[in-house]
Amino acid sequence: MSIFAKRLSTAAAWAWVGAALLQPGQAARLESQLVDRLHQVLNNNDVAGLTALIGQEGTMDPQQLIARLERLAESFGPLTWQVSQGEPLTDGRARLELSVRGMGEVTGVPYQLEATQILAVSSHQGQILNQEVLKEESWVYSGDQRLPVTLQIPDAVLTGQRYDVDVILDDPLSSGLLAGGILEVSPDAVETMGAPTIRLGTLKAGGLFKRVQAPYTPGGQTWTIMLVHPDGALMASKRVQVRDTPPLTTSSPLP
Repeated sequence: MSIFAKRLSTAAAWAWVGAALLQPGQAARLESQLVDRLHQVLNNNDVAGLTALIGQEGTMDPQQLIARLERLAESFGPLTWQVSQGEPLTDGRARLELSVRGMGEVTGVPYQLEATQILAVSSHQGQILNQEVLKEESWVYSGDQRLPVTLQIPDAVLTGQRYDVDVILDDPLSSGLLAGGILEVSPDAVETMGAPTIRLGTLKAGGLFKRVQAPYTPGGQTWTIMLVHPDGALMASKRVQVRDTPPLTTSSPLP
């Protein structure tokens, strides 16, 4: 299980890389050329081009960013990225949507990576300056197809709120053994891309269910889930945004 957990840690790191691209700055709409350029440099593994998209006034370490990208590519490359811009938020910031797919192998067993991230971002003079993670999740699974599983975990909660972290099998087992576990990943482990150690237990046929509480300070909680099913193994990671105000919504499209 530890090898698989390490795979998930690397898989989830794609989202932390995405967040590291975006540093505090003046709010602005993203130019379409910037979005296109980000799509190109990620798919071309263009280190120089990616570094050029980072605003110099930010505090991000470009070398740390590149190291994370290289680690991700080593485990699941070549990677296929999609970058698009959704409807802007009500506060005027852009909504940037990223997804990545890849494939790796451990002891002859193929593993697939699928991950998505939605960011509220701003830019200035063709460089990305500011980010807020609105939604973030990743999946790593054995075989060619992901187990039919639904994550019922909110994207955002209020500080101190109690909420459910549920993993539901879309096709419950009628026989066979299902094992799994849920772990909250600490901010330090998220930052260093450490491999989580998840205690597995025998589960009911329908899935995995846990009642949790958000911290009393804004930020986020990252949950890692692992399932071992007769048809394969799966690990998922999802970040829950913790806010002291209701989450932002997208603005209405222009007529």
